[in-house]
This record gives sequence, C-alpha cells and structure tokens, in this order.
Amino acid sequence: MDSVKVLPGKGKEITVERTAVAHINPKNCVNCGTCRELCPMEAISESQRVICRICPECTEQDAMTFDEMYEFTTKAACTTGCPLGISPQGYINLTRTGKLEEAYKLVWDKNPLPSVCARICHHPCEQVCKRGVLVDEPIAIRSIKRYLGEKTTFRAEKYPRLYEERIAVIGAGPAGLTAGQYLSRAGYEVTVFESATEAGGMLKRGIPEFRLDRSVVDEEVTNLENAGLAIRLNERINKHSLEKIQKEYDAVIVAAGAPNSKELKIEGWRLSGVMTAMDFMEQVNHRQEIRRHPGQIFNLGGEVVVIGGGSVAIDTARAALRMGATKVTAVCLECDEEVPCHPWELKEAEDEGITLIQSHSPTRFVGTYPKLEGVEVCKVTSFSKDGKGKISCELDENDTMTIKADWAIVAIGQAPDTMWSSLKGDRVYFAGDISKSACSVIDAMASGRKVALNVDTDLRGRTLKDPMDTHELHSAPLSEKIYPYNRRKSIRPEIPMLAAESRIHSFDEVEGGFDDEAAQMEVLRCLRCGYQVVDEERCIGCGICQRECPEGDVITMEPVAKGGEK
Repeated sequence: MDSVKVLPGKGKEITVERTAVAHINPKNCVNCGTCRELCPMEAISESQRVICRICPECTEQDAMTFDEMYEFTTKAACTTGCPLGISPQGYINLTRTGKLEEAYKLVWDKNPLPSVCARICHHPCEQVCKRGVLVDEPIAIRSIKRYLGEKTTFRAEKYPRLYEERIAVIGAGPAGLTAGQYLSRAGYEVTVFESATEAGGMLKRGIPEFRLDRSVVDEEVTNLENAGLAIRLNERINKHSLEKIQKEYDAVIVAAGAPNSKELKIEGWRLSGVMTAMDFMEQVNHRQEIRRHPGQIFNLGGEVVVIGGGSVAIDTARAALRMGATKVTAVCLECDEEVPCHPWELKEAEDEGITLIQSHSPTRFVGTYPKLEGVEVCKVTSFSKDGKGKISCELDENDTMTIKADWAIVAIGQAPDTMWSSLKGDRVYFAGDISKSACSVIDAMASGRKVALNVDTDLRGRTLKDPMDTHELHSAPLSEKIYPYNRRKSIRPEIPMLAAESRIHSFDEVEGGFDDEAAQMEVLRCLRCGYQVVDEERCIGCGICQRECPEGDVITMEPVAKGGEK
C-alpha cells in the first residue's frame, strides 16, 4: 500500500502518499516508548513477550496454564506501572548499553524530580515487574534510577518559549513543580508562587532527611530553574493577591497541597506534649526545638507514642527515635495487610526498635494538666473503609490499656487550606493533594502532569490524546517467548543499607545506591519483556520514529514501491 487515509482532528479524510514504512527490530528495541508517543498516526504499539510458566520447577512461583500465561502477558508491565508514564525498561536497557546520559534524560523528560523519586517513590513499577511476579524478584528499578542520578552530570537547558500565554502555579511541591515543568517544556512562561522560604513543599517539610537528603531536592529545583521555571519564594497568597494573579495570568494551577495536619480532638488533646506530625516533622527538618505552643520549649526525650499507621506515621516514629526518644510506639486502627504504610517501611522501623500496636484506637490522652502522661487505647473489633476513604470501626470498651507517653504525635492525615474551596474560574485548575487525586509523591506528580496537559489542551484548543490513555499492551508472537529457566543464574544485588544500630543516632540517608558493578548486574537481570511494533496499515513513513530513537540502529525505513510492495 503506497497511500494512507488520514483524518486530521475534526477535518475531512485525506489521502497521504508514502514512500517508506518503519520497521522496528525487536531484538534491539529497548522499549523506551519514545517512538510510540511521537508517532502522529498512533501506528506504533507495545508488544509483550510471553513468559513461559508451564514447568513448576522452572521458577520460584507456581506454574500457570496456557490461558493464565497469555492473560497475564497483557495484564500489566513495568511500562504501564509508572503513574508518570515512564518506561523503566527503556532506561534500564539504555543503562545496559552504557548510554547513561540518554537513560537519565528519558526519565527527566517525564519526571522533573528523578533523584527524589529514586529515594522515596513507592515504586509501583516494581510491583508489576514480570520478573518479580512470575520468576523470582523484581528488577530494582528505583535503585537503577538513583544510580543514573549519581553517575550523570545532567544540566537542563532552557526550554524555548513558543506561546504568549502566561501560567501561574500556586505551590512548589511535587505537583506544582511537575505541572510547571510540563508547561515550560510545552513553550509557556510559567511562574510558581511558594509561601515558604524554599521550594519543595512536603519534600522539605514532611519527609525526614534519613529518607531524602535536602541537597537532592535543591539540585532538582535548580535544574527546573535552569529549564526556565520561575519560582517566587515567600509569596503567601491571600484573596486579594489571588484575584490579581487571576487577572495577570491566562491560567492558574492550584497545587497548594494539604499542609494542615488533622487533629485528634479526644479527651486531653490540649495537654502539653500532644502535637501533630506535621508540626513535629517541620521542626525536626529545620532542626528547631520541639514546641507545642509559642513560648513553651521542650526537649524531646522519654517515651513517644505516634498515632497512625501510614507512611507519615512511620517517618515520624523513626524521626522521634533520632531526636532522642528512649522508646517509640506507634498505634493504628488497622491490622496486618490493612496497615497503610508499605511493608518495607514497617520493617525498617521495626529493625530500629519501634513497636507497632495494631487494631487499637486512642480514646483519650491521660495526664495531670498541663503534662501528658500516657495514651489510653481501646481494642478494635471490626474495621472497614468505604470507597471515599471514610473509616468505620467498632471498639471493645472492656479491652483497654494505657501506654506511657511523654509525647504523643498525631499522624492521622492532612487537609488542604479551606481558602481554596471557594476558588472558581474558567482557567483555574487543581493538582496534587488539594485535588484529592494524590496519596503519594508520585501520585501528586502524576496529577500535576495531567493538569498541565489539560491546561495546554484548553489554551491551544488541541484534540491530541494523552499517550498514557492510549497505551495498550499486545501479545508478541510465540517466536519471541521468554524461557525464565535460562535467566535464573543472576541474583538481585542487595541494596546498601546503614545498620539499624548505628543509623538511629543520625539523620544520614538509610538507603544507599548501587556501585557500577551492582548496577550492571541488575540491568542484566531485565527480561526485556516488551518492544515496540509498527502497524504498517497506519504508518505514513514520516520517519519521526527513526530520528528520535535513542538507540539509533533499531528503526529502519523500508521503501514502498508503487503498488504497495516493499
């Protein structure tokens, strides 16, 4: 076929003559997805190789039937697991071929905070890695991303300004910075307004340094500024300044986060020593004295009870230990798999000597005014959560105990500033925690990305589809089948960790990074499940895919003669 029918936008169908068709070599394709996302005809899709699972002794996992094998092939992959749409297989295999700069840029193009995510992302991509699900252990994707950040000297170049419209972003946290980067790259002038003295939002205020070194955040922000993102600090937005911003800018993105900790207003909640996790963590991160009220200064010592079982609660408990607490106990409503923190977070906390009491609810703070002396908790007999996240539980009032506490830190969630609830307008958008679409850093960033695409669509009147919405997985031919028995000789390298007995005395980062040898060992474990395929019926032979492929020798343009034969 030497012509293709095209329907551009809402226009009428036209016929495009072509002289070539793209062909992708599946053996050399690193599956970065660049060609698929740039193809104007949506002629490129991802194929996933079947992983043979018939023989029970072939892997550490249970054997599968043929039907189960093929169903799982297109069910999930690392390339669809990232909320930002990044292809881990792409940068893993670019790393394997020694193209570290290209690998890092592949991440940076979609993730403005790659080194931050390399430390604190809960790595949903690893949870769907087929090696981990079907063979033995997942590829250490997050650690490879960290390796790239530590081995490359990437410096962002300024994005060219293509459009007259100006965009304001309120909040320099993960969602705001992501929205800003995407729109800057699209060609807009973007200004981010931040009320604090430094950019980063909860990355600076809420996450302890033993998980995320502050210098890493600063380096990421500097790169964004080099790319053209204007960040104005100490800009607290009120009703008057907001009205001014709406008049001066063509679109406003509110990404102000959820900075207010929820308080637990049970009996005794005003006793000295009761505080919220955000109050505590903000002051820990800025090395200030712990305060309950202005003028009241306490030295953190003695026994600490943290109320909550999420990631923030675990971070708070571990930080309290490093601040001098002699004993730290966390209490949560949930039990076993329902505990909201990630399993590895809980293990690291328990390794440090922190105890988590599950299935208990605090009923009152105990003490002689003004001093806190303990927290009374009651056994939870049933626990449930509806689709909106509202918790319901029943307590056994005859089963109570009091935990000794000099400090009680409440970590039961955060809430946005109520000021934003009344904000309206045709060009007002919400991203991150404030939009109720985020529960983690990577989710907040994904929300910022989505909003940026919506802003661009509205301002330009575009009808382009989001590449993530059109990303589907297809089964590769049987000739591409992977036999895991041949791949099991390679063992996942251990991720370096500080010893528990020493790390509790400092705020040094607990998790380390791979050296060259470990990184190369790990990228070789990748099964290379996926590759890109061209639909010859849709390809117009424009050659964009070939020009933009980071590998260079993967895509060839095969001539099409008159009459349609190659």
